[in-house]
Amino acid sequence: MKPLLIILIILGVILFGLAVLFLESARELHRFRIREYTMQLPGHPKGRILFLSDYHEAIHGKLNPKVLAKVKEIRPDLILIGGDMVNGQSPKENFTPSITLINGLVGIAPVIYAYGNHEQRCIRNSEIAGFHWDQYDKALDPAVIRLLNDHMDWELPGGKIRIYGLNMEYTFFRKRGKKLTVEEINRLVGKADHELPILMLAHDPTWARVYESWGADLTLSGHFHGGIIRLPFIGGIISPKYEPFPHYDYGYYPEGDGKTIVTCGLGQHTIPVRFNNLPEMVLVTLE
Repeated sequence: MKPLLIILIILGVILFGLAVLFLESARELHRFRIREYTMQLPGHPKGRILFLSDYHEAIHGKLNPKVLAKVKEIRPDLILIGGDMVNGQSPKENFTPSITLINGLVGIAPVIYAYGNHEQRCIRNSEIAGFHWDQYDKALDPAVIRLLNDHMDWELPGGKIRIYGLNMEYTFFRKRGKKLTVEEINRLVGKADHELPILMLAHDPTWARVYESWGADLTLSGHFHGGIIRLPFIGGIISPKYEPFPHYDYGYYPEGDGKTIVTCGLGQHTIPVRFNNLPEMVLVTLE
């Protein structure tokens, strides 16, 4: 076979692959699913908790009507938001989609909001996206509960849980940033109090074993977007820190005395691509 023909065949295969990737990514970005988990926690509290994260103003708010309609259909007992509802790096972003979505959720069930790295980035630069952070904060419904390095007890239909919201310093999200320790979590939120089963909202799943060692019975995380592109039998290919094949990329990780759920999130930023990685919300049924 002539070298030129071989080159043309290789180029054709590459172009075909890119076309498939683009078309499938466009399809997935305009859809979402509900990923369901059923489990028990110490003390056996019972209830239905909806968890969503990494919305990133999902395709300029186009998902909002579908998301709100689905949440109304589910009717959870509690809605937990795990951060990165906004984009904290684009000077052209508009926060209206996330405000509309969060305020719409409040009309369906109680909402607890813990921040991710993008909210932190907006707070550090209050004029990012052409919108002051305090304006965003005031635009949210007063009923939205912010849980930032704090905790609260919540009464579900079948018992109480203790919810912690971890708001780490921005350096812990960096590739060569500080390493999180149990001592640091103790400094931020205090020592784990096991009077009630503990649910931890912690945006970055990198430190899943640290959360478990600290005392979390269930940790809900996001941040990794499922690894952007998911390969069969391998999983996600890259993390936001540009680390290949992250371990805690997506799914359910029962380890030690704790459990971790990592969602692939509802939106995307920087790299507007998804493949084999449908956006989602997570419904946790405690029984």
